[in-house]
Amino acid sequence: MVSPFVIVKWVRCCVQLLVIVTATVLAWPRTADAQAQPDLYELARARSGEPSWSPLMRLRAAAPRFDRDSAGQRSLWLQLLAQAEATFGNYQRALEAWDRLGPPSVGDVEGARRRFSMARRVSVLDTLIAMADTARVIMVNERHHAASDRLLTLQLLPVLYAKGFRYFAAEAFTADTAGPPLPFEVDDDRYISEPVFAEVIREAKRWGYTLVPYEAAGRQFDEPDSLNPQQRRDYAQARNLAASTIARDAQAKVLVHAGYDHIKERATAQWFPMAGYFQALTGIDPVTVDQTSGTERSAPTFAHPVHRALTDSLPAQASSFIDSTGAVIGSSAVMVDLVVIRAGSPLEGGRPAFLAMQGARRAARITVPECRMRHCVLTAHRRREPDRAAVLDRVEVQRRTAVTLFLPNETVRLTLYDVRGTRLRHWNYSGHRR
Repeated sequence: MVSPFVIVKWVRCCVQLLVIVTATVLAWPRTADAQAQPDLYELARARSGEPSWSPLMRLRAAAPRFDRDSAGQRSLWLQLLAQAEATFGNYQRALEAWDRLGPPSVGDVEGARRRFSMARRVSVLDTLIAMADTARVIMVNERHHAASDRLLTLQLLPVLYAKGFRYFAAEAFTADTAGPPLPFEVDDDRYISEPVFAEVIREAKRWGYTLVPYEAAGRQFDEPDSLNPQQRRDYAQARNLAASTIARDAQAKVLVHAGYDHIKERATAQWFPMAGYFQALTGIDPVTVDQTSGTERSAPTFAHPVHRALTDSLPAQASSFIDSTGAVIGSSAVMVDLVVIRAGSPLEGGRPAFLAMQGARRAARITVPECRMRHCVLTAHRRREPDRAAVLDRVEVQRRTAVTLFLPNETVRLTLYDVRGTRLRHWNYSGHRR
């Protein structure tokens, strides 16, 4: 007997293909993913010889310029600031910056409570493992300012490898990431140098995945076609992804890590997503997982109504809710196969406990008396990796004498800097080892 979930997905796929073929091309407003005025991106770009956190300090210093901005750049500034805070390791400040983009959440909390309390909760990880036997492509998205959205991908890498997946694609990858690998990722202004994302890349390389960049680039933005900029970007992404995987390897099984709405399968009048184009190009129906609507925000007032409805019963692990008909429920359910609902992470030593990365790391309390009257930065590296390698962890220290790092079970090198990048002290640390 065919399950209701499969029937719903088949019907949705047919509608999606019809929309892509027949939809009218419309103008598309600029977003943070589109081209913007260069001065803001210049603030967010690391310069030669300066510490990797300098872009964050510039974006913070620009607050008076954009807090009362009327030229339309405040939104982009907040998005870049949120991403920079997360890349640095300030996860709560990243959520707060992003939530300044809009008003507190509104919605039918009582309706959400009724609907979700009657639904069946399933583990997203377990569901994907079961689907991986027949799935060719699994697409998971993230919010670029929320490192916790990367944990599911980190969990998936080993279990999907056992199911025959050999390609790991991400829009954040460049030719440098996927080319002849350095023994480390570089610590720079890109969000792949954030500690959780850097660990995702390390894990993918440890398992032997082929890393696949597929972002649109260069002349692909200037194709002589009838597409608008958003459509052209997503179409190029889909074409690049297909060309680097399915077209080269008839048996390819691919895990894709993308941003926001690119993994949505259904086209609307405003958005033609990469996943929809990919399906039209290849005939492969990807399994799609949205993590952007039902996960943590900076405060309950900004949370999705289901978070306020479920409160103490929110799942700690990535979960999806299925109603009595077998359909996934959630605000993005008509666009994707699974909608992740997950509680925010508790704090340990003032930092989110998800940095333990499913037990691979442990919290360590580090004393830094030099920072009693200073603004400092503390970093952790593997002993054999240089300072320019992506950090294992990093924390900002402002007029404090102790902070928490999350470290693996090995001796690591700690380095303490002042905020201008002058090294104050470096030492080996193994006090967290079991």
